[in-house]
Order: sequence, then structure tokens, then C-alpha cells
Amino acid sequence: MRHWTDQPTRAPLVAGLVAALLVVAGCGAIGGPPPTPVVVVVTAPPVVVTAPPPSPIVVVVTATPAPQAAVPTPAPTAAPVAVATKPGGSPSVAAQTKPTVPATPPTPVPQTLQVGRTNSYRGLLFTVEEARSDQKIERETARRGETLVGLRMKVQNPNGLLVHFGSTALGELVRLRLPDGSTIKPEAVDPLYRPRLEPQEALTGWYIFRLERPAPLESLALALGGGSETVVTIPFSGPEPKIAKRTFEYLRSTPEVRGLLWSVSGGEIRLDLPGQQANPGQEFVVVNVRATNPSTAPVTLRKRGAVPQEGTEYLRIRADNGVLLQVSAELSPLPTEFPPKAEQDTLYAWQLPIGSKNPKLVILSPDGSEHELELGPLPPP
Repeated sequence: MRHWTDQPTRAPLVAGLVAALLVVAGCGAIGGPPPTPVVVVVTAPPVVVTAPPPSPIVVVVTATPAPQAAVPTPAPTAAPVAVATKPGGSPSVAAQTKPTVPATPPTPVPQTLQVGRTNSYRGLLFTVEEARSDQKIERETARRGETLVGLRMKVQNPNGLLVHFGSTALGELVRLRLPDGSTIKPEAVDPLYRPRLEPQEALTGWYIFRLERPAPLESLALALGGGSETVVTIPFSGPEPKIAKRTFEYLRSTPEVRGLLWSVSGGEIRLDLPGQQANPGQEFVVVNVRATNPSTAPVTLRKRGAVPQEGTEYLRIRADNGVLLQVSAELSPLPTEFPPKAEQDTLYAWQLPIGSKNPKLVILSPDGSEHELELGPLPPP
């Protein structure tokens, strides 16, 4: 007789699985939303072919979801961070740059320097008495980002001639030289912008300069001169400026020429004359010329046609290279008429190359003849 052998029952295993699902799902809170049905399908493992396949067991588990938590308010997100790609392809995070606030430039510290230095320009003596650096000087106020430099000046005319800056204002010929060699022009401040100085007159006033950044006053210098002039400077520190002037004394005379005796008693060599400044590479030779009438009759200097002749028309200097040079300045003119036994001292100036050695004074006659007086050797620079 054939007997059937029953397989071990799977009921305990199924019951344990159902219990675990119930624990995981939970029972829900009182007053919460209605439970959501959970369907669990459990299929028994396959049995031996000789036994009939077990029927699937369906377990329905009802679970109540946990109470929902309040949705948190999202925190503000940071600014996006730039991502740079390395050569290998993997991105790297770059440091995030914080925005910078432009710093307010510090207020420059006021400076004052007693200078008291002098140089000569166009026959005038320029003295820088005091230098100041501040945000406000006299009536001028610095604009944002600027510094003012003010120079208290004294300008004196020691000559016997009027000096007037007519065509070109003095304020256009003055510069403040900075430590890097650059220069700036002053403000148009009277009375030194376009002065007019009578003989022996002196003026005082201010030159105001606007600087983009402050500079130590000791490092500055005042420069005087236009583009076609020899520039002279007054440094505020270091070696004192020297007025370029050399003198010579030679007593030379001619025989009688044009009814007069001519002689030279010396002179000086310098860079400036009243109202004039020597060209670059040039200097003025100022000659003391004396004319004497030895006769008891008057003498009149005339050119052809009995027209009186001025000294600038017949006085010349022959340079070292043989060129005749006309008078540059008649500082004290010769008269056209000489009374009996009269004597006249005069000053005439010529511009020569620096370093000239043996120039000659030339007196021209109406007939074209020339008479010379040696002036050299002149003192070297």
C-alpha cells in the first residue's frame, strides 16, 4: 500500500513574517489620517513535484502612517561658488572672494619747511621763503584726492630797468619739480602771475600747486624757465643754488675812432638779463664800454645821410668762430652826441656759446671799416 508523507508545515514561518510587518508598519496615532491598507503577498517556496503546490497565502495588513512633521522653512542659500576644472577633469572649488569696500584715502599730514633760498631769473631775484603742504593754503582748497603745496615767494628787481612779463606770464614759466623729475604749473595767483616790477621794487606772494599725492617738501624744487630758455632751479634741500655769474677785468683802449676814444674795463658773464634768459647752451657777456670825447668840439655819431646812429647799430662782438653778433641788450645806452671832453660809461650785452674764450668788441664805421678790442681770455665756466 502506498503511503503519503506530509511535508513540514510552513504556518509558523508565515505567521512570524506577518508579525514583523505589523511591527514595522505601526498602529498610527489617534486622530491621524485613516490607515492605508498594505497588501503583502507571500509565496511559499516550491515543493517536491510529488506534492501538490501550496496555495498562495494573502495577508492584508492595515498600517497607520506616523504624524507628519511641519515642513521646515528653507534656510537662505549661499551665493554660488565658482568651480574650476583641474587639468585631469575633476572639478575643484575656488575660494569665494568677499566684496571689498573702497578705503577712504588718509588725510595727508600738513608739512611746513623754511627754505630761504634764492636764484636769479630774467634779471630778478627769486627767493622761496617757505614751503607748505596741506589741504588748504591761503584761499585755495584741495579737491578730493589732492594735496596742495604752497610756496611763499619774494621777487625783487635789483636792476635799474623795468621788468615786465607781457607776452608770456611768469606763472606759465614757473614749475614745481617733483622727486620723479616731472613738473606741474601753479595756480594763477596774483600778484606773481604776471608781475610788473619797477627798478628796486619787490613783491611777495604765493604759488599754489595741486599734487595728486603728497610728497616730502625736502624732495621738491622750484624750476624757472620756458622751453627756449636755460632753466634755473631752487632746490628745497641739498646744495644751495649758485647764481651763475663770472666777472672779468681788462682795461683795453683803441686809438681815436669816429672822433672818440673807446675802452673796455671788464664785465661779467651770466645766464640772465633784465627781462631776458639765455638760450640753452648760451650765456650773456655784459661789457663795460666807455666812450670819451678828447676834443674841445662836440662829436655826433651819425650814419650815412647825417642821421644819428644808436649804439646798437655800430657795436658788435666777433665770436670765436668769426661770426659778428648783434647786441642782445642795451642796458645803459650810448648817446648819439658827446659834448666837448665828455665821457660816457655804458653796458651792452651779447649772447655767446658757453665756454667762449676770446671774443672781440667791434666798432663799425659808416664807411664799412672795423676796429676791434680784445675781450679775452674770458674766465671759464
